[in-house]
Amino acid sequence: MEIMNIFRSLGLNVKEISQPNEFMHFAISPQQGGPQMELIKPKSDSKIYIMGMAVGVHQYHASRLREMDKPDRADFLNEMKYRLLKMKVDVAFTPPNDEIPQVIFVSRVLYDDNLDPNTVLRVMYKVRNAGTLVIFMFADRFGVPQGSMKFM
Repeated sequence: MEIMNIFRSLGLNVKEISQPNEFMHFAISPQQGGPQMELIKPKSDSKIYIMGMAVGVHQYHASRLREMDKPDRADFLNEMKYRLLKMKVDVAFTPPNDEIPQVIFVSRVLYDDNLDPNTVLRVMYKVRNAGTLVIFMFADRFGVPQGSMKFM
């Protein structure tokens, strides 16, 4: 099974990204634009793929987080983490242990033994929905940043 053909058959853009320390790295995104997912195979003999989505925290949202009281900020970010974990995705906030994350990374691991298209699609939608949840939680709480906004 050619895993990239599954994404192409959905009409998604699939672009190879050259990374020196990875055997395979692809960016997968809708043709009309939108959140990008990535599929990584660390080594040629690896049976592991990592499907992930990195959601950058917009400067506007980061500044709103900074303005929150520390307990309220912790509650908001913890609620996000726990909701993501309930979706059965791995989650990492970077930089780690920072009060204001710059990137929130959600991922799932795929094991290549008897990997079928339905499994690949389930993982893809799970990761995409988890990344979209992050985007929506920030937008619902703080609003959508406007293109004309200036940040310090």
